Amino acid sequence: MRCARRTRVACPPLIAAALFLCACGDRPESASTDTGDPVSGGTVVIAGANDLDLANGLVSQERYTQELTRFALFLPLVTYDSVLEFEPALARTWTMTGDTGVVFELRDDIRWHDGVRTTAADVAFTFERIRDPATGFPQAEAFQHWTGVVIEDSLRVRFRWTPHADPLAGLPFAPIMPRHLLDTVPAAAMRNAEFNHRPVGNGPFRFVEYVPNDRWVFEANADFASSMGGRPYIDRLVWRVIPDNTAQVTELQTGNADIVLNARPETYTQLAARPGLQTFEREARQYAFIGWNGRRAPFGDARVRRALTMAIDRQRLLDGLRDGRGRVSVGPVGRFHWAYVDTLAPLPWDTGGARTLLAEAGIRDANGDGTLDLPDGRPFTFTLKLPADNALNRDMADLIAADLRALGIQAEPQPLEFGTLVGQITSPARDFDAVLMGWESDFRLSLRGLFHSAELGGPFQLAGYRNAEVDRLIDEVATKVDRATARPAIERLQRILRDDQPWTFLYAWDDLYVASGRLRGVEMDIRGAFVNLPRWWVARAAR
Repeated sequence: MRCARRTRVACPPLIAAALFLCACGDRPESASTDTGDPVSGGTVVIAGANDLDLANGLVSQERYTQELTRFALFLPLVTYDSVLEFEPALARTWTMTGDTGVVFELRDDIRWHDGVRTTAADVAFTFERIRDPATGFPQAEAFQHWTGVVIEDSLRVRFRWTPHADPLAGLPFAPIMPRHLLDTVPAAAMRNAEFNHRPVGNGPFRFVEYVPNDRWVFEANADFASSMGGRPYIDRLVWRVIPDNTAQVTELQTGNADIVLNARPETYTQLAARPGLQTFEREARQYAFIGWNGRRAPFGDARVRRALTMAIDRQRLLDGLRDGRGRVSVGPVGRFHWAYVDTLAPLPWDTGGARTLLAEAGIRDANGDGTLDLPDGRPFTFTLKLPADNALNRDMADLIAADLRALGIQAEPQPLEFGTLVGQITSPARDFDAVLMGWESDFRLSLRGLFHSAELGGPFQLAGYRNAEVDRLIDEVATKVDRATARPAIERLQRILRDDQPWTFLYAWDDLYVASGRLRGVEMDIRGAFVNLPRWWVARAAR
């Protein structure tokens, strides 16, 4: 069996290269003051704004938890290299079988942290749980065309699919889970498994301790396979929950933390000029949005959603909250993606146009009290839910509420603990009017789970959105096997989503990180903040 040629993912190499140039630190000299070779030892403390989610790649929905599961705790079959081509991970080699399948040969030196060997049975189990809707796997759309799996022997597994573009694109986001520890957990109960807070992985770091809303502790896997790089340099990795950004910076400056994630722009600018620190700015895949619950009036009316978007000064949000480091969003496709339509402009900020659309929908100030009234006479008020553990989100919600108040709409921000919030917006009851969240665009075009009416019962079709033309276009794109034939449908699809606004697409932002100067070897790019975590090391003199 030959090793398969690595297949390029759906991202043009020139665009990918341009994005990776943004990953360098503003102060690169601070990362190179130690001229010696990397050394082992030391502890790295990450200051995170919120608790990690569920350390289980099948159900985790929080961004940094997902990154840690696939870069630190577990191994996917394949991953992306620095130019966004597939490279081996748990799979040592793979062979494509025409356009309908692939055979993976696994490494024979990968063991779960309890000593059990990782085998094809684990791969097949993970695939079956991914395909089970009851699991609620966040990247399920990437596997909708996969039709079957066959275990050929303990280290060989064959997958089948119906022909479609980029069939392997979901694999880097699907870390393999241990069958012997999770096969007794029903798919519908996976989110509640004890395993999620006491994970047993097979990656370069192993779980040590979890204290809710305080810290997660991991240690280097001394037995990690040499074929995968061997033992990480650092001894311990600690995720500390520090919700307040000012407190995070204080801990960084006093040596009690080594890296601050998502520094506020004003803080980032100040710290970039200080010696002993290093900063990283990179274009990211995240964007902020308001998800409207179309199951509740008046959010099922596209005119209303469009008016709400036009009433919000999104550029002001970006300038005031992110120092302009980003761009107003057009829709859910990131500009790093080959399918992005660069000629499609965002909806304008236009309060007059917003009033006209609302009047067309029968929403106007019926009694002259300054508040708009719905067609049934009720005042236009709603609750805007948001994560409580992020001060920037709270500031954003206040600015959005002020913009809507100027139009006569009363939006009441309601901060909630992140896990509670996710439960409310994804449960069958869909207990929300509107939600302010962030979303991460995929390297694969993944819109079905978000906006196709067939997914109304799924966890990510938050809006309860129905549009027959959108359904048709999503289905049409899924049958295309090359970009040229897919592009007309994709462009039409993005235009409809821009006009219908099932979500109000606010802005995409750049990631800003600040790290201690003692931390070496850090690389951050479009793949994630922890893409080379096992190669981070701590300068010996600074310990």
